[in-house]
Amino acid sequence: MKHILLGMAAISASLVCASPLTAAPVTPPKPAQNVETRITSDQLTYMAEKQLVVFDKNVHVVRPDIEIWADKITVYLKPPKDKEEGKAGGMPAGMAAGDVDKIVAERNVRMKSENRSGTCAKATYTMDNGVLLMEGDPRLTDGENTVTGETIRYYTEENRSEVLGGSKKRVEAVFSGSKASSPIRRSGGN
Repeated sequence: MKHILLGMAAISASLVCASPLTAAPVTPPKPAQNVETRITSDQLTYMAEKQLVVFDKNVHVVRPDIEIWADKITVYLKPPKDKEEGKAGGMPAGMAAGDVDKIVAERNVRMKSENRSGTCAKATYTMDNGVLLMEGDPRLTDGENTVTGETIRYYTEENRSEVLGGSKKRVEAVFSGSKASSPIRRSGGN
C-alpha cells in the first residue's frame, strides 16, 4: 500500500504546483518521497484481477503539502511483468514501486494547499507523462485569482498548463490586485 501512496504523492505534488496564474516561471518542487500520506474512506477495494485499488465514499487524502477530498479515488496499476513480481515482503503482485499507471479522483473533487485550491468533477493523473487532467467544471484558485474552462491540463514536468474552452464553457480568468500594482498608471497630465 505504501507504493500506491507514492502515486498519490505525485498527484499531490502536481496539484500543489497547478497554478497557471503565476506570472514568473517557477520550478515545481519534486514530490517528497518520505512523508506520510494518509487516505481515509468508508470503503477500500483491491481487485487483483483488474489491477485496481478503489477508495470509495468520503475519501480524504492528507499530506503535509496538500489535502484532497473526493467521493471516489481509483488507482490503476500496471499489469505485473512476472506473476511472482511484488510478492516478496507480502506485497501482492502489481503493488511494487513504479507500478501505478494512473490515479483518478471522481465526483466532488476538492484540493487545497496553502492559499491555492481546485475543484472539478474528475481529476486524472497519468504517471508516465506527468499530466494532470481536470474535467467537469474545473476551477483553480490562487489567492483571489481564478481560472475556469471546460478542461484544465497541467504538465507537471514542464510546470505548464493549458485551460481549454469548448462549446459548453469558454475560458475565464479573473485576476485581482491592488491599483498600485497595475501595469497601467495614470500620469498627472493625461
